[in-house]
Amino acid sequence: MELENKIEKTKPHQSANYITRKNCRICDSDDLKPFLNFGNMPLSGGFIKKEDLSKDKLYPLTVVFCQRCKETQILETVSPETLFKDYRYTSSTTTTLSNHFKNYAKTMNDRFLDKNSLVVEFGSNDGVLLKPFLNMGIKAIGVDPAQNITKLARERGCEVINEFFNSKTAKYIKNKYGEASLICANNVFAHINNIHEPTKGIKLLLKPDGVFVFEVHYLVDLLDQFQFDVIYHEHLMYHSLISISHLLEIFDMEIFDVLRIPIHAGSIRVYAQNKNTGRHDVKPIVDELIELEETKKTNQLSTLIRFSEEIQKKRNALVELITRLKSKGKRIIGYGASGRATVHINFCKFDTKTIEYISDESLERQGRFIPGMHIPIVAPKYFKNDNPDYALLFAYNYFDEVMKKEKDFIDRGGRFIVPLPEPKIIEP
Repeated sequence: MELENKIEKTKPHQSANYITRKNCRICDSDDLKPFLNFGNMPLSGGFIKKEDLSKDKLYPLTVVFCQRCKETQILETVSPETLFKDYRYTSSTTTTLSNHFKNYAKTMNDRFLDKNSLVVEFGSNDGVLLKPFLNMGIKAIGVDPAQNITKLARERGCEVINEFFNSKTAKYIKNKYGEASLICANNVFAHINNIHEPTKGIKLLLKPDGVFVFEVHYLVDLLDQFQFDVIYHEHLMYHSLISISHLLEIFDMEIFDVLRIPIHAGSIRVYAQNKNTGRHDVKPIVDELIELEETKKTNQLSTLIRFSEEIQKKRNALVELITRLKSKGKRIIGYGASGRATVHINFCKFDTKTIEYISDESLERQGRFIPGMHIPIVAPKYFKNDNPDYALLFAYNYFDEVMKKEKDFIDRGGRFIVPLPEPKIIEP
């Protein structure tokens, strides 16, 4: 990894369908300061079939800071069709996420909805949030571009439009179903290159007194916990309240509430409304978190440069730990074929001689390979019947769930390795 003082287009290792931005996605400023360069990296969710291994592609990955609106973002933008038309991430796989969204739906229903409400969620995935709304008798429509994931949601009884959410999609929904009381966007509002377009759609579709709620990784937690493993091409932006407020203000919207949540190792749930027609008072927590960001200097380039220096140390520490264990003849596998796994494996250059395979519950990923380093992804039963010495826990954001689930592995003497915020072996 190296620091760069100017923006330069990096040549991909293979031909790639991407563009390199020169201006900020939120405020259009060209005052972008690079602070982190990963070089060429694969798509984090591009889990590859065996027959397609020779077609694997790498893309440059450069992270910059906008001096005007304070948004942290990546320069390289891979086409959304490439990223999301064949998407392999399913939210219902983990009990933690399923329970999270059940509670989420109940909270939204209690605070904002009645029997006549319409809920629209874009980036609805496999219906993990839509289904609880439907179970409560609330009309809920999903929007998602991934055909395979849309199919899964429809099989669960959810109504999903297989498209990207934008002003055109919003107009279609409004004409067919009416205005939405609630629009949700979870772990998707940082994935969209032209972020103004879906925000226009929100503005168009939302009732004057409606609420827009979204969850994203929180920049404060990302920096505090050195989570470089959530920096990848699908995540185009890394939001703070300071930066996201700039975007919403462009559309005459405001944040009226925010909740810090532990999901994905540190996220925020942001509640927004129309400035003039919204009916909710702005809660003190909004100003409190903005003050926290200012205190932690997440809105300053120097802080991000220090972060880039520290994660180099974290990587080296993990590589040294794994190398030491392998020198002792220990067998190591990976646990959780996530975007985090792709980043760690490629950033650390772990191959099958280092990590033999990765265990994952998702049927969408089993039988495929981690892009870049081509480590195979297997079903959990393979892991349970095997007896490796260590499992590198890429899904450390579900630590408690994994520890309960894999008690037999631990009782047999197996040990998990957690890579962040400090690489360490978990002792029982």
